[in-house]
Amino acid sequence: MIAPTRILTARPLAAAVLLAASAGAVAQVYEAPPPAPAAPVYEGGDPADANLALVDRSPEPPPPLPVYTQPPAPADGYLWVPGYWSRNHYGFFWVPGAWVLAPYVGALWTPGYWGFANGVYIWTAGYWGPHVGFYGGINYGFGYTGMGYVGGYWKRDRFYYNRSVTNVNITRVTNVYQHNVVVKNVDQRRVSYHGGPSGIQRRADPRELAARKERHTPPTQMQHGYVRDASRDRNQSYERNRGRPPQAYVNHASDPRRPDNGARPGNGPDRQRGGPDRGQDGRRDAPPPQQQREQQARQQDRQQQQREQQVRQQQQRDQQAQQQDRQQQQREQQMRQQQQRDQQAQQQARQQQQREQQMRQQQQRDQQAQQQARQQQQREQQMRQQQQRDQQAQQQARQQQQREQQMRQQQQRDQQAQQQARQQQQREQQMRQQQQRDQQAQQQARQQQQREQQMRQQQQRDQQAQQQARQQQQREQQMRQQQQRDQQAQQQARQQQQREQQMRQQQQRDQQAQQQARQQQQREQQMRQQQQRDQQAQQQARQQQQREQQARPQGGGRDQPRGEGNGNGNGRGQSGRD
Repeated sequence: MIAPTRILTARPLAAAVLLAASAGAVAQVYEAPPPAPAAPVYEGGDPADANLALVDRSPEPPPPLPVYTQPPAPADGYLWVPGYWSRNHYGFFWVPGAWVLAPYVGALWTPGYWGFANGVYIWTAGYWGPHVGFYGGINYGFGYTGMGYVGGYWKRDRFYYNRSVTNVNITRVTNVYQHNVVVKNVDQRRVSYHGGPSGIQRRADPRELAARKERHTPPTQMQHGYVRDASRDRNQSYERNRGRPPQAYVNHASDPRRPDNGARPGNGPDRQRGGPDRGQDGRRDAPPPQQQREQQARQQDRQQQQREQQVRQQQQRDQQAQQQDRQQQQREQQMRQQQQRDQQAQQQARQQQQREQQMRQQQQRDQQAQQQARQQQQREQQMRQQQQRDQQAQQQARQQQQREQQMRQQQQRDQQAQQQARQQQQREQQMRQQQQRDQQAQQQARQQQQREQQMRQQQQRDQQAQQQARQQQQREQQMRQQQQRDQQAQQQARQQQQREQQMRQQQQRDQQAQQQARQQQQREQQMRQQQQRDQQAQQQARQQQQREQQARPQGGGRDQPRGEGNGNGNGRGQSGRD
């Protein structure tokens, strides 16, 4: 029995050495974390739940983070785990934020995050550790500003809460302090992923890289339960809530998994089991000394096996942590390579856009050249049409000269008519009006002469313009001047039409004047006839007077009654009686 005793004595020493060697990696933790719990069975045997299985890759980025409030901390030792977008085969769904009891004293939560790499978005799971590591630079809020955690800190076996960023009820939680935190350059887009075209571009700093190499503990059973419940609630899916989940956080007051206020970090059910009742003095049912030594040896063997099992499990966890670190480094390397490829792709896209822009500019220049060629053809066509219009204008000018000759002849006739009209002295009022019309006609004649002079000058300018148009076909500036002259010619043509209209009106007035002159002659003829009749009547009256004069001596005064009877109404009978 001596040899077994020595072997049993040596095994605890070896286990202690192994534990001491492995405990150096967690010297910063107040107490060593418990063994990692076994992976929970996420899904049951129901084939209908196959689509609820979590996926860690997504071809599309997660939605923006929703805006929600933080519930108060239920008790001491609870740390805030922010909500995040997880994914299953149905799509993204929101895992609500919750207060979770730390798995051991000194444990801090590093949130998970989505990162862009090789054209897809990869999920990096969160973990518990002595320090907060890199979580993509995402601002989850409530102390998780994108780097580290400012919502509180551990001091010995107590966690102190920062009331400036954490919702704490001081009646339940007494370990509080106040420290204002200012977050600069807040991204209002509430981006929930790292990398990619529009994601967070911040890289991990040395402290975050160092925290990545520390010992980590996976999420607790309660956290897995929150994820499982959220995946089964279709109202939590982004397809249903469109970024506004109905349960953004866990209400611990109504949660059936409401935490126990007396629970402490690391106080799991395995650590609360007590030993058997050995009686008051320890001698009740005591086995013999030999059996007692054998039981102690077997118990030490079991304890040694448990410690060796824990050491192996710890080594496996360390290997898994190292493997995860290597995988994380590979993912970061892939992400950096992807970022470089993205930058190269963006640069190539910009170069392609520049080439396309140059091609569009070249096409625009070609179209402008074609348009200029068409405009040149149109200008040449307009020049030929202008030449035709100029020839027509010359022909119209010759016709205008003939009309002006006729107008001068008409003016001569008008002057004769005016001279005849001035002979009408008895109708002063009508003569004054006729004189005014004559003056207006003379003024119009002078204006007409001025217009004729302008027309001759215009003909000279048109000839010069034609000569310049034939010589300067390639100069667009002179073409515009020619167009202006054409517009002036059109305006002059319209003025000429107005003058012709005025001439026709003048002819009408002349015809009216002639008609008035003829009417005047007729009136004068009637007046002369009236004068002749008046003269004849006067002559007859004188003859009548002579006859009456001759008749008065013969009658004496005896023919008064007869004289009264022969009165002609002029009073001669009365004068005869006198």
